[in-house]
Amino acid sequence: MRVLIDSDVVIAAMAGSEDQSEASQVVMDALADGRFTGCTTPVLMANIMFVISNKWRLGRRTPDRARVVKAMNSLLPMFTMIPIGHADFYASFASEFGDLEDGVQHFAALHATGVDAIVTCNTKDFGPSQIPVLDPSKFAADHLDL
Repeated sequence: MRVLIDSDVVIAAMAGSEDQSEASQVVMDALADGRFTGCTTPVLMANIMFVISNKWRLGRRTPDRARVVKAMNSLLPMFTMIPIGHADFYASFASEFGDLEDGVQHFAALHATGVDAIVTCNTKDFGPSQIPVLDPSKFAADHLDL
């Protein structure tokens, strides 16, 4: 099974203190164990890097670059990278997606073909999706045989 993992799932797993952190960690552990193929996009990885750079600081204005690089170096090999092209942006603009960035992720996954689901902590933002959308708890319950 190929699954687009939204950045909020990765961030929730890393934070450990958010509402869906426990279920997100289950999803990330299953990904690390090879129980499904995780897909991402360059935008999602950049979002993750931006958020953790702002959370992990050496000082008020200085991110803990070494810690961020270490985290990203461990995350990147876990995922198959899906490209984003102009068509994904235009499709998002023409769609019913209220969150245009989520629309771009959706259309990149749709155009990549073979993506079976999107896992996100914000399922409501993916209402117009043509791909099944599950929150981490639902994905774990339905697909990870827990």
